[in-house]
Amino acid sequence: MRTLLALPLLLALCLPGLAAADEGAEAVVPVKVVAGKLVVSCDLSTRFRRVPVTLFVELDAPCGLRLHNRAAMGIRAENRDGTPNAITIHLPDLDITVPTREHGPEKVYEDFTKFHAPEIGEVALVGTIGAEVLKKYHLTLDLHGGILRLAPPKARSEDAAEEVAGSVTTPVTLTNDLVWFTVQFADGKPGAMAVATSTFDTIVDTDVCEARGKPAGDIGTLTVGDLDLSKYVAFRPEEVVRIHKDGVAGTLGLNALQHLRVEIDRVNRFVRITKTRDAAFPVADLAFFRARAEDDGDAMQAFLAEHPKARLSREASHLLVNLRLDEGADKETVGQALTWVNDAELEDLRATTMLELMKKLAEAGHAEHVVTAGEIGIESGRKDRYPDAVHKIHGKLGEVLLEARKNREAWRHLLSAAFGLPEDGMINLNLGRFYERSGRLRRAYSRYVQAVIQPESGPQALAGLERLQSKMPGGERYSVDLVERLIGGKVLSFGTANKFKPTEKNTANRVVLLEFFTNAHLEAAIGGALGNEGILSHFPRKHVAALSYHLPAPQLEPLVNELALHTAQRRGVDRPVVHVIDGMDKGPGAARSDQKELVYNRLRGPLLEALKKPSRWSLELDAKVTGDVVSGVLRMKGPAREGLKLQVVCAERGVLFPGKSKVVIHRMVARGVLTGGLDGVAWKPVDGVMEIPFERSLADITKANLAWLADFEARGGGTVQKMAARIDPEQVTLVAFARGATGQIVQAIQLDPQVGK
Repeated sequence: MRTLLALPLLLALCLPGLAAADEGAEAVVPVKVVAGKLVVSCDLSTRFRRVPVTLFVELDAPCGLRLHNRAAMGIRAENRDGTPNAITIHLPDLDITVPTREHGPEKVYEDFTKFHAPEIGEVALVGTIGAEVLKKYHLTLDLHGGILRLAPPKARSEDAAEEVAGSVTTPVTLTNDLVWFTVQFADGKPGAMAVATSTFDTIVDTDVCEARGKPAGDIGTLTVGDLDLSKYVAFRPEEVVRIHKDGVAGTLGLNALQHLRVEIDRVNRFVRITKTRDAAFPVADLAFFRARAEDDGDAMQAFLAEHPKARLSREASHLLVNLRLDEGADKETVGQALTWVNDAELEDLRATTMLELMKKLAEAGHAEHVVTAGEIGIESGRKDRYPDAVHKIHGKLGEVLLEARKNREAWRHLLSAAFGLPEDGMINLNLGRFYERSGRLRRAYSRYVQAVIQPESGPQALAGLERLQSKMPGGERYSVDLVERLIGGKVLSFGTANKFKPTEKNTANRVVLLEFFTNAHLEAAIGGALGNEGILSHFPRKHVAALSYHLPAPQLEPLVNELALHTAQRRGVDRPVVHVIDGMDKGPGAARSDQKELVYNRLRGPLLEALKKPSRWSLELDAKVTGDVVSGVLRMKGPAREGLKLQVVCAERGVLFPGKSKVVIHRMVARGVLTGGLDGVAWKPVDGVMEIPFERSLADITKANLAWLADFEARGGGTVQKMAARIDPEQVTLVAFARGATGQIVQAIQLDPQVGK
């Protein structure tokens, strides 16, 4: 069986970009219709990378080039500061360069790839070529021949639109980049129809159908010249969200275009349509539209019984399920509808389809029907092209049955799921819930440990571990350190065997400050976090002090705070993952996990150089944590200097928060300031010395951070879980530093305060 090349892997197999071909050349581009969509195989490139892809071709899409974000990241469509890089679309005999990409509907692209991988050669569908690109060419679409011909625009000519024997040549209007031509209804009235390749069906607007008393779309003849479109297709009644001064009739879809060659001349404003093959009227299509117009489950089921293998039977089966649910049908009747969905699907996609349907039913609150769909899907699991589908069905069944307190049945399904997907977070979480409910605490604890390392299950698993820890006989207090030991070997980590050995030649009196700007949900943060771990294990804190600041991109998370954003601005950080050394020198942060040593080595060199530079200032820090209150004194000695400021930051050595980056324990997380405002306290020495006392409760820092997050959310910054917002006194560490007017850190110090009650 062929295996779909996963998108992240596909994007990693990148080739060097090639020189662009002449955009004025004529190209004959192979295209084909797959699952009702017009697709093209091509390459995309920037000056950094080139990758093979599959794209939709949509003459009616109001865009140039839309791309999935992962595809855009793979070719570096944007620079780290957000500015776009030009992208070249490499077609046979023609390279088209677009200045920037637009964001495309990611789930649509992912689902198309998932369900139709063999038909597109296992190369991921990642985007759409739209009207902004295609309107620049003299275009001929011949789906019967499987080609799209792109030629330079024709010269303006009075004879260009002359009649050609065997073809219909008709004027067009261009509205919002769409090509419209006039059609005649059976009653002689005209209307405007647009050429569209985004839909398979040829659509007639529902207002037109209703006005003629034909809600099923069977409106009779619809002609352009002497060509009657009703002989080729059954018109699909849908709302057309387009406008035209002559009134919208509908859109000409791929089902009609498969029988017609269409030449579009935008310069001379005409379209030439030529019949390329005969067509048998699709009786089953019309029968579906009539059944749909009745809006009745029995009518839809009758259609399926008469046309079980028709093109629209899959759509009809899903619609039947919705109709039965809307009708409040009993379990048996809904089960029959679910069976129709299964039978209408390709045999090697039935389990995958039922899994998707289970998710939708669960979201809609139809738990009993989720179970029915799952039981049907399991029967097809062995033949599904995605072997994990049946295990995921077992996992979903276990979750639903557990919620229904059907513990034994849930356990049976969850064990089956865990056998196939032993590292799945939600499966392990639900097994933990089952064992906890059954009083088998050690087994529950073990499953929660396995679930805690996955972002989708991590927060609930952490809560489960904390809940169980107090019940475990002879167990130690629940803590970050405990969880770190439990998940050791189950998560990625990086430590160095060799440790920094200070000498008179490689060190002065300076403590270097290393700041890491990151986000728990950015996949590219993992390499930077591991490289950071390596640095912390190599350098003792008396030589390198460290802080990490969490920024809100790409997704808001509870470790983001006002201090982090302010510091990023101060340090000139314009991208979510980066290291900064002593406030000035930027180092790498965004990287894959296998690039951790590269990050480590690229940080280690500049840190070693910075340690050799003596500082004219010295810092001393005394502090303690009593109950909930952090208090102490910062002392600095040194010469007077204008613009110098001192700051003490309260941080945590480790914070548990499983994010999409796969980092579970975040190191040296900056939580809040203990001295002055966000910029610290101005350096005003007396006889070369200044003391700054400080005192602040951890509850006050937490409250301030939560209030800021709430305000940030209200201003459209995203939504955030509140877990991991509380500060653990046992993890508190303090980092103090002196910063000059230019942003340069001239001295730093780190201290773990004494913790008391």
